[in-house]
Amino acid sequence: MISVSEENDGKLFGDVIYSYTAQDAVEDGLFVPVGTVGHYPVYFTSNLFAEGYEDEAKRKTLVERGLEMLRRYDAEDTEYMRLRVIERDRIWLVLNGEGYTFMKPEDY
Repeated sequence: MISVSEENDGKLFGDVIYSYTAQDAVEDGLFVPVGTVGHYPVYFTSNLFAEGYEDEAKRKTLVERGLEMLRRYDAEDTEYMRLRVIERDRIWLVLNGEGYTFMKPEDY
């Protein structure tokens, strides 16, 4: 019997065939880059952005609210991703290795 690690040098799923990055989403018009927080870019999905978040003050208020929520402990956080529900059934925030993404749940 061959173990998984012997079969593919320890990679559970093998080499990545394709990845869709945040930059790809920007180029495709799915993400709107709106700034940075520290070293991380901040994105809004185009669906959420079109709901009045073209307004910088409104956008800044939401980003500040999301950052405050990320400071709070959540048992489901991992070192790779954090998810916060800012407004139930309306606005989510995901922090992962590519940055902060504010979105509508259906955009996930």
